[in-house]
Amino acid sequence: MESIRFFHVADLHLDSPFKGLKHLPNEVFERIQNSTFVSFDKVVKEAIARQIDFMIISGDLFDEEDRSIRAQAKLLKQCNLLRANNIPVYVIHGNHDHLGSHRLELDMPDNIHIFREETEVKQHITNNGTMVDIAGFSYGSRHIKERRIAGYPKRTGDRYMIGILHGSEGSIHSSHETYAPFSIDELLEKKYHYWALGHIHDRRILHEEPFIVYPGNIQGRHRKETGPKGCYEVVLNQHHTELTFIPTHDLMWEVCNVSLQGTERFGEVFQRIHQSMDSMTGDRLIEIVLTDVESLSQEMRVRIENGDLLEALQSDYEWQGELKWVHSIRKGSANIGLGSEQDPFKQEVMLTLQAMTGDEWEEVLAELYEHPSIYRFLDPLEGDDKNSLIEETEHLLHNKG
Repeated sequence: MESIRFFHVADLHLDSPFKGLKHLPNEVFERIQNSTFVSFDKVVKEAIARQIDFMIISGDLFDEEDRSIRAQAKLLKQCNLLRANNIPVYVIHGNHDHLGSHRLELDMPDNIHIFREETEVKQHITNNGTMVDIAGFSYGSRHIKERRIAGYPKRTGDRYMIGILHGSEGSIHSSHETYAPFSIDELLEKKYHYWALGHIHDRRILHEEPFIVYPGNIQGRHRKETGPKGCYEVVLNQHHTELTFIPTHDLMWEVCNVSLQGTERFGEVFQRIHQSMDSMTGDRLIEIVLTDVESLSQEMRVRIENGDLLEALQSDYEWQGELKWVHSIRKGSANIGLGSEQDPFKQEVMLTLQAMTGDEWEEVLAELYEHPSIYRFLDPLEGDDKNSLIEETEHLLHNKG
């Protein structure tokens, strides 16, 4: 068998609403809001430049069930570009963009091959005549809690076989809800040449030869999704697999650690942070983590706590032609605030939220879900949604001082 070359992409989350960021200046928010589209544009440009045989997208092309026409139109444009360059795309839908959602759909070109709700195998023949079997399924509803790996056929022939699966590996601790769970051993039993996973937004290689891979998402969507984001180019032959990570993010969420040792004046703190940020290249959304703050005067602590420092940094968010937006400032540990002790009220709020059970969440939110004018706009609250609420609450408490 001759080698094959393909892209493994997952979790595009096109048209992500970027909750909690609408308070930003319009030009900054618009840039963030368009970042998922720009990132997928980069994926497609790289695919064309590298002349890949095909592309795999392992679920969650869209961020919401009622995917916007804007998001579909952007996707359609890129799919037509791939079609013009003879690049087919094999797609499964995940929990965010499942097949059972109510939506108005645009027709996709014939190079887009979408897997149905039941596990199926699609055959691809490359330009050099190499045959590839690709197995997968799309989510028929948002909640797929059962194991689906038994439905994947075991490889029996001498053709390449690739599995696509949007789900959760059992040993991974993640803020994402557990869907379509599986174990590495279950995947290995199928004797596939490659497993193209989706759902977990961290880039992880769970096994090598055969490779079992989460590529992560193509664009970080919040401050917890730091670092480079992108996809993998996979070159596969009978005896070896070569993976190349391709960064595609438009904006990178990043943590910047700044030591305040020896600083005495507000201007010195401001300059110290600027010096640390000057070493960053590319457009960044930055969380400043202050260390060595013990020697700061009470006046300095107050000016940092009351938002003066954050406001000063945000007023100068673009320099040297690059976007550098500081979205938050915190002490080096996970503590809220810069004092030696946490605010008891803030601490109690966070501990209460973290300890709440599913029933308690439902009770607290019952009034919203039962409101006659609101309920139809709300989806059921899931594990990743709860974690996002907790993180956003911590973020707001910290920055309000």
